[in-house]
Amino acid sequence: MKKTQLAGIVGVVLTAVGGAGTLAAAAPAAAAGSALHARVILDGKAHGWSSPDDATFIGPHIFVGFQNGVPSDGPAVGTPQQSTLVEMKPSGEIEQTWNITGKIDGMGADAANNRVILTVNEDSNSSMYTVDLGGAVQHYTYDEALPHGGGTDAVSVFHGAIYTSASNPSGGPALYRITLKDGGVAHVDTTAINTDSVASVANAGQSGSTQLALTDPDSNTVVPANAERFGGDFMLDAQGDQQAVFASSLAPNAPLQVLNLAQSVDDTTFATHSGGKLIVTDAHSDTVDIVDGHLVEGAAYAAVTPGNSNTPPVPTPANYLARLNLNDGSVTPLAILGTDVVPHGVIYMP
Repeated sequence: MKKTQLAGIVGVVLTAVGGAGTLAAAAPAAAAGSALHARVILDGKAHGWSSPDDATFIGPHIFVGFQNGVPSDGPAVGTPQQSTLVEMKPSGEIEQTWNITGKIDGMGADAANNRVILTVNEDSNSSMYTVDLGGAVQHYTYDEALPHGGGTDAVSVFHGAIYTSASNPSGGPALYRITLKDGGVAHVDTTAINTDSVASVANAGQSGSTQLALTDPDSNTVVPANAERFGGDFMLDAQGDQQAVFASSLAPNAPLQVLNLAQSVDDTTFATHSGGKLIVTDAHSDTVDIVDGHLVEGAAYAAVTPGNSNTPPVPTPANYLARLNLNDGSVTPLAILGTDVVPHGVIYMP
């Protein structure tokens, strides 16, 4: 998440009601159709944790990073020092917790090695951790000064290799390939995606190519084979730029496609089956929520973050969950009953 992030509620007026706040600016009207249902499965405040961000899962184990107010360029004198990584069941039962020095921002599952991979401090002074299902933690530092000038964010494993977004860039790479070595060293390689790469325009009805000018490489994911479009590709979301970049290969100079989005989005996840659940982190209420109901196999679902656009709308609605159209980049808000959901991160679980 970029340094200027305002938790998806920029411009939202809060009205005090009995000491609590009520959102006066709502998300756009939800789409018609079968409503989903949301409920809280973990209240971070009850444990002293705040600002949940990325989440991932391995089997039935869900991992969520609570940032706890740690600055985006790392701890400093007089600031919070540690984030909390929580392993939990879909029921909300906590299995394990870890205190991680730095601000957990990116997280991805390396299921083949039964571990999750974390990045901390997305703006600068960044590094990486692995945490295996047995509880062992390993810290890694990058083997060179990151050439894009910022930190690192989301993590995905693509064709067996580890990739992380180059967050808060001043130019250069938008994505790195990482090789973890003995002695806590993370070797850094560049990829096909740079902040100024040329990409084919992927929006329906448009053609030609464009030179990217990415300012906010943020989340990333691997598109499942049964997705409505871009099946098998790597997807990098440039949140503030309202763009998603797709690549079938990340080798240097591999061809890219860019989908221009109607709104700024944070995490995008894909329903690999009919039904299933969305696990949502809500930094507004410091909760982890579960959203279930009829989800469409192959569809893309996203946490829409209007306040994180480089040019946010005024007034700015709160974050909301939506279905992302992979053909034209439009977003359709979801009808959700139950608890209010102000999404920050979102993952799909079958």
